[in-house]
Amino acid sequence: MSKRFTSDFLERLMGHLDVCKDVCDDFGVNTILTPYTEEKNGRTQVVGFTVKSYKDQSKVGTFSSKGEMEFAPDSFFGSDDDWDLLDEQIRLQAAEEEEEDDEEEGDPLPEIVDKVPDNDDKIIDITKAWVSKMMSDMGVCPFTSGAEMAGLPMGQVFYTVERTTTIEEIYARYWEEVVRVNSNNEKELSTTLMIAPEFLIDNVEMFENFSQSLTQPLESLNVEDLLQLVFFHPEWTFRDGGERSGMGSAANYARRSPWPMINILRTTQVRAAQKGIPTGLVYQQNEKTLTKIGTNSLEKMLRLRDWGEIADLKVDRKDMEALRVAQDLQSTGEVAEVDTSVMYDSTPAANKVDREQIDGGNILNVVLQAMEKRLTGGENGGVTQLSGAETSAAMMASDFLLEYLDEL
Repeated sequence: MSKRFTSDFLERLMGHLDVCKDVCDDFGVNTILTPYTEEKNGRTQVVGFTVKSYKDQSKVGTFSSKGEMEFAPDSFFGSDDDWDLLDEQIRLQAAEEEEEDDEEEGDPLPEIVDKVPDNDDKIIDITKAWVSKMMSDMGVCPFTSGAEMAGLPMGQVFYTVERTTTIEEIYARYWEEVVRVNSNNEKELSTTLMIAPEFLIDNVEMFENFSQSLTQPLESLNVEDLLQLVFFHPEWTFRDGGERSGMGSAANYARRSPWPMINILRTTQVRAAQKGIPTGLVYQQNEKTLTKIGTNSLEKMLRLRDWGEIADLKVDRKDMEALRVAQDLQSTGEVAEVDTSVMYDSTPAANKVDREQIDGGNILNVVLQAMEKRLTGGENGGVTQLSGAETSAAMMASDFLLEYLDEL
């Protein structure tokens, strides 16, 4: 263990914990961590740390399970009356927004059925039904096949239910699942879906902050080459999704799940998928598919935990570019030549390039042509935007050129 606790590792760990304390209930309030440093080679290095906990009930804290605790004085709120007034204002605003949503949607939405079941098996069964219909049948995740198999290469999907409610506990369970993924063969365990039905289910903003505290340290902890994360929540909204009403709103249901979830993916599989299919193309096709179903129907099915309304609806993977390429890639392990060259397809899925293309300068021409159109292809020779396909082609060509820069 001491070999792993290098100065560099401890500095990255301290950086990660510094992010954690901003979203945790207890860490940074009742429990603090202080680095222990030494001067080495002319610089201050972290060589360890000290953990100190304050368990006195009179101390500041937020765990209700620890008893009644008092919050520290707040200069902006001098009394409990101020908090009560703010709370009432928030409730009134939420009620008004809910009424507006009901008026805009027309038919009132049903209440959520069995919001948090007591039985873990029931939660997993409902989650599998959602994965099978939304992720697989609707093609939201191109590399998912039913509820049990996913990935590149195809492997088992592992489901686990964690009923923790605090951020400290969910951190601990999350790292246990990371170890499980890393310790298993990818065909035996391709990806893990960690379901947390009682964790921030009514607070999507806090859940998003929590998700950032997991994704941001991936690079600093040197684990971004091992795993990638995708998050789901019943009220998830993409940052570019606009208002909940409108054409773009249905696309949010690509990430709206019955309960909060953390999807732990293998980086090698994510990168293989990205080489095969431009991410932007997947987003576009998801928005098109989900918009056809409609926001009201998607929300109603999510609340009822029943996708029978679209039981007979299933996208034809051969008719949708991203899904067709994904299917071929899963079955053969490589992308067909017709999908690797800009000569054949407006949305190339380049994971390999013929050496003759380098010598002939075709890849360089892709970049030059994209720049020329971007800078002079607009009205009166002005700038213009490239299409998603053109942008993907230019980016792939640029990545390839950078990789082989020494040979050019």
